[in-house]
Amino acid sequence: MGICKKFLGALALLFLLVSVPTAVAQIHSETCKSDDSGSIVQIDERNERIFVVTTLDKINTVVKARKVLLALQKTLKECRSDWGNMWSVSFFSDAKHAGYKHDDSVKPFVRDGSWSRAYLGEYERVEGKLTLHPADPNRLKFLKVPLR
Repeated sequence: MGICKKFLGALALLFLLVSVPTAVAQIHSETCKSDDSGSIVQIDERNERIFVVTTLDKINTVVKARKVLLALQKTLKECRSDWGNMWSVSFFSDAKHAGYKHDDSVKPFVRDGSWSRAYLGEYERVEGKLTLHPADPNRLKFLKVPLR
């Protein structure tokens, strides 16, 4: 009976490890190609978020941001059509900083402050809201950028 319980326990643990998705499913995707105004470097499938590398001067006004976001929307319609209009974007100045602040690969940059400086903006498609400098309360700025 003891061996049976151990086997069932091990089997249950294996089932949990296989069936529970990771907290953040981030991947680099060759199937989502973006233009030169913003390069998709990671995709979080679970949260329908893309991580994009760009420069602040390409997203710091409504007109400029709209151009970049329309290009990204076109790309997402082609490679993630099932996302509809529920997607969001995190903009970074450098690919090595692109990710959630709790990601192991980003934690050293959070500690030294470079992650906050590299985090240029965040766009929520449903709301049409672009937040510039979301990690810097002194430079925080909001823009309404509706897309069709």
